[in-house]
Amino acid sequence: MSPDEFFVSCLALTLSVVATGIALGPWDAPYKIRSVAHIENRFGKFAARLVWVVVAIVSGGSAAAIVSGLRPAYATPTVHGEPPR
Repeated sequence: MSPDEFFVSCLALTLSVVATGIALGPWDAPYKIRSVAHIENRFGKFAARLVWVVVAIVSGGSAAAIVSGLRPAYATPTVHGEPPR
């Protein structure tokens, strides 16, 4: 795993933890973000919390995919010193 992949996976995992904390905790500031506030006004607080849970799941899944090396078939990692294919 390259240092870039490690950094991005840690960033995605951090976002996942923060989004989980927002969804489960009493913090109200993230619910003032325009898109989340619109969902809260239209569908209620429970739906807005579900949005944060979905963000947490997606970013956690992204972190797991990056760490495990999953990538599309057309994406090949570059090796330092070797020209791209």
